[in-house]
Amino acid sequence: MKLSKRCSQEGIGLLDSMIALVVLSISLLALVQLMGTALNQSAFSQNNTMAAAVVQEKIEELRTAYTRELETRSASVDLTGGAHGPQTVTLSSPGHSNMGDKQFRVAWNVDISGRQKTVTGTVEPVVENTRQSASLAFTTVFAP
Repeated sequence: MKLSKRCSQEGIGLLDSMIALVVLSISLLALVQLMGTALNQSAFSQNNTMAAAVVQEKIEELRTAYTRELETRSASVDLTGGAHGPQTVTLSSPGHSNMGDKQFRVAWNVDISGRQKTVTGTVEPVVENTRQSASLAFTTVFAP
């Protein structure tokens, strides 16, 4: 009569289970950290996109004031030489967006050389999280 040899491994042992659990836990922690970083970068990107819209809006406003100056030959308050602002601008997000309303501080400086005006300025979001508060600089030249 032959005795059957028993296999030395009859399933998953306690040590193997614990090692698998540790590897799984480390993987999940890395995934959660990656998702947090992605969300922060997304918020930062949204703020920069909205700040660019504020810059474009301000430049168009100043361009209109400059054109009016040329037509009426009277100086616009926003285009007098020197520092202006800061102004707080609220930008409303579209109805389908979850970004909410954002506020930005806009400040600009006007240098006058003859009839040419060089406008340099900054736009920065007003946020509680300082990691999302990078400012955006702009420069434009108005000349007849």
